Amino acid sequence: MRFLLFWLLIFTCTQVLASKAIATTQILTEYTSFTQHGDHRFAVNLLPADLKSRHILELELGCAEQGCSDWDYTVRLEWYQGEKRYELGRLITPYAGYMQRGMHGFDRNWRRTFYFDVSHLTPVLSGEGTFNVHYGGWGAKKSAFGIAAKLISKPAYQTKSVKRVIPLYESGSEGWPYKTAEDFAQRLPVKAVTFEADEQYAEVKMIVTAHGHALSYDNPDGKAELCGEWCDRYFTLEQDGKLVVKQNLWRDDCDQSATFPQGGTYLFARANWCPGEAIEPFSYPVSTSVEGSSLFDLDWQAYSWQPSQYGTDAPRYIVNAVLVTYGEQEVEEDVALTSIVKPNSAMPDRIGLSCGEIEVDVKNLGKSTVDELWFDYGIEGLRTHQYHWQGEIEAGESKRIAFSSQFLGNYDPELAKLNISVRSEYDQQEANNSQAVQFKAPMAVEHSAMLRLLTGKDGTESSVSLLDKSQKIIKHWDMFADSSWHELTFDVPAGCYTLKVHDSQHDGLAFPFFNQRKGKGELALHHSDKLDAAVTQLQPDFGRELSIPITVDYEMGGCAASAWQADLAYNVKGQKVAYQGVIYQARHWSYNFAPNKSGPYDPWQAISYCDGSAL
Repeated sequence: MRFLLFWLLIFTCTQVLASKAIATTQILTEYTSFTQHGDHRFAVNLLPADLKSRHILELELGCAEQGCSDWDYTVRLEWYQGEKRYELGRLITPYAGYMQRGMHGFDRNWRRTFYFDVSHLTPVLSGEGTFNVHYGGWGAKKSAFGIAAKLISKPAYQTKSVKRVIPLYESGSEGWPYKTAEDFAQRLPVKAVTFEADEQYAEVKMIVTAHGHALSYDNPDGKAELCGEWCDRYFTLEQDGKLVVKQNLWRDDCDQSATFPQGGTYLFARANWCPGEAIEPFSYPVSTSVEGSSLFDLDWQAYSWQPSQYGTDAPRYIVNAVLVTYGEQEVEEDVALTSIVKPNSAMPDRIGLSCGEIEVDVKNLGKSTVDELWFDYGIEGLRTHQYHWQGEIEAGESKRIAFSSQFLGNYDPELAKLNISVRSEYDQQEANNSQAVQFKAPMAVEHSAMLRLLTGKDGTESSVSLLDKSQKIIKHWDMFADSSWHELTFDVPAGCYTLKVHDSQHDGLAFPFFNQRKGKGELALHHSDKLDAAVTQLQPDFGRELSIPITVDYEMGGCAASAWQADLAYNVKGQKVAYQGVIYQARHWSYNFAPNKSGPYDPWQAISYCDGSAL
């Protein structure tokens, strides 16, 4: 019995120490301006890595000292150890003409931060090496952007160790030209891998983008396409003759880029990339239960092409694929909070700005399927609330979960931190459960606020909705007249809301390439119906949807009523006051009667929290 208690004590202490493990930050490069295409290398000596660490590459992209370039360029982030190269992440720069010229709210001080989870590369992220930024792409070989990078590591985060990182395919930063299907197949030989006895799990991780403007008609409709950037093609991955995945290379959400608007054709769908956005890596679980060598076969869709007026070279595919192996999963149940999406001031406003809506990413790192979670959340130093989620998250699966918050209290939004933690019923790992973020206050307007909307030549493309804190539509406007101004009055009680403007054709109310044909609309948010009310011009070049969180009749962290005063007589029935985070309404005259002392016949009646939400 004493022996058992001893080991229980050791396990408990280990978990407590793990939960308090301190993250380390290592600078890979301070902010550096690039004016030439090619490799930009930085010698780094990384600290020894815990094989269960979580590693996040934080990368800041912005204009160079000389300004920003107009075009969308490919940026590969790589780690070299000797001759071995590992891709950490990839992104495409935005069309930055507006930053260069100081238009649409941008200037040359523009910055945006991207985050890449590189935990799968843990075995090689230590010791001396080279952090390489390859910057290049179409057009002139002189252009301008800047980058800063750091590696943030949190130990004891994962529940299984990374064993090996095995390179499978690497095209180089310029990519492989797709001359013919037969020629391209020669670049993708079958790879044989022998798994070791302690490798219990494995996945193939890939980063792939397509580029070029060659002409092709090889599609079901026989229409002209420019490949590889503008054509939807696929690849297949097989393990030992069995299909692992058939993956289309296409991304159709570019119109919702968090860097908007941009000076080029940023709205249009592309071959797995969007201007101004990071490339989402692919992850495919594969089997380690193989006797002898396991064969991996990557194949590309066959198609033909010819030179076009926009490009005479072959389509190019920039391909990186590695096989990552893991040891035994050590816990049965563990759910990690991988990111707080909103509210979060570290995210661009289009992603991280929120009023009453919390959105998080979680991942099941245990062996078992999880069907319910408990979230604890609140402003640091104030009351903690709980949200109970029910659903299903399989082992290894990630999921984005959104819920509306309860009243968080009174606070200064510039100083406040939002703490969020998650746990499953039998969660065995605390080190990955919690995060804290700062956040921005949304725009504050009065209940008489009004949106003035100028439609384009087809008013039926546009619609507007006003949603409450739970994302329920409470007002909706559509079927607008063509090329006309429309005044949409909110007239709603105090609270958190989200104003959403939709465009059915995914090209907003104004897009420079279409303005002559479709007209140019406008959006102006009047903060009240007063003649001298503030007016915020909203961006009409927004793609399919513009989402604007707002508070009505109060400012975030404040109250939709004046504070109760003990030395003031209240003699107007219906008068509202705020006291300890609650709004009270006067039943009758009172003086020096604390609102929270009221019974059913006393002067005050509690009607809501300070943000207008129900008690």
